[in-house]
Formats: sequence, C-alpha cells, structure tokens
Amino acid sequence: MADTSILQRAAALAFVVAAASTGSVACRSSEGDPKPSAAPAAEPLHFTFSLPSQYSPLELSGEGSETLRAPPGARVTRADGVVRVEAGADFAIEIAARPKPLSELTAAIAVARRRLEEKDLVVFDAAAGHAFVSVRELVPEWDENDRRQFSCNSVGALSGAPPGGADVRGFSKAAVQDMVAACRTLELPRLE
Repeated sequence: MADTSILQRAAALAFVVAAASTGSVACRSSEGDPKPSAAPAAEPLHFTFSLPSQYSPLELSGEGSETLRAPPGARVTRADGVVRVEAGADFAIEIAARPKPLSELTAAIAVARRRLEEKDLVVFDAAAGHAFVSVRELVPEWDENDRRQFSCNSVGALSGAPPGGADVRGFSKAAVQDMVAACRTLELPRLE
C-alpha cells in the first residue's frame, strides 16, 4: 500500500507541475509576445590566414625599406604617413607606424559586430562584408630594444567613420583572410 501512495503522490506532483507550466503560458500579458532581451548571436566565423603562394615581397618605401608580401601587380601609394597597398578590388590595405595599442585603435569598432578577436587582430562587420585592424610589433635585428608598432588594416577601417557605415569598405571573408596573412608578413629591412 505504501508503494501505491508514493506512485499517487508522484502522479499528483507531475500533474501540478504540468498545470503550473500551462498556466504560466495561458496567463501571458495581453501586450503581445515578450521581446527577446538581446539580438540573436551571429554565427561564428572561422578564419584561416594562409598566404597565397603567388604573393611576393614588395618594398613599401623603396630599396632597403619595410617589405610586405602582396599580390602580383600591387601598387604602393603614400600620403599623410600612411602607406596604401592595392591590387585589384579584393586587396586594399593601409599600413602606418602607430604607437597606440590595438585596444585604442579599435575603440570605435565597439559598436560593430566583431567576428574575430586575437591579441593582434580584430575582424568586424562592415558594409557588404568585413573589415579588419591588426597591430604588428617589429624589432630590428640590429637593436632588440627598438620596438616599433605598425597598424595594418583594410582600407577605411581606421577612417573614423562609423564601423557599419558606408565609408568603411567591406571585403569578402576570403579577401580579409588574404589581407591579414599579407599583413603578418610585414618586415623591417634586414642587415646585409
């Protein structure tokens, strides 16, 4: 008889739980469906930064200057302390000597949806694609105490325009992967 009473109590408890959960749905406010507290999370993106084999070294300021591996036919222009390297529609980066850490450079990106954050890189959504900002610290082989920081970013990523705005140029995921891989090849001149 004790076994029957335990079974009856369990069935009664299950009925109460089911009724309570049904009642909570039925007692919903007449203001409509509740709104979610936050927007759904974006699908995470996986990036692979492999340098295409056809990229070759390009001197950024003439012979004996910093080099970067870039696509064939890349053009280098300089203005206001920024070096721009462009090759076709899918490769456009800006490089500048910057004493600021990545966190300060990307402060304006806080409002944009970040897709990837690493210690030297932030990839974020931009108009019709993605943009990125990276920071490289380079040390000349002749002086280990001389640490130089460079920003290397997709064109427009540090323009001061809102990150989701039309002024920030967006690139495909594949283009961003190639440009970041190229930025990571940035080197100071070597002693001969």
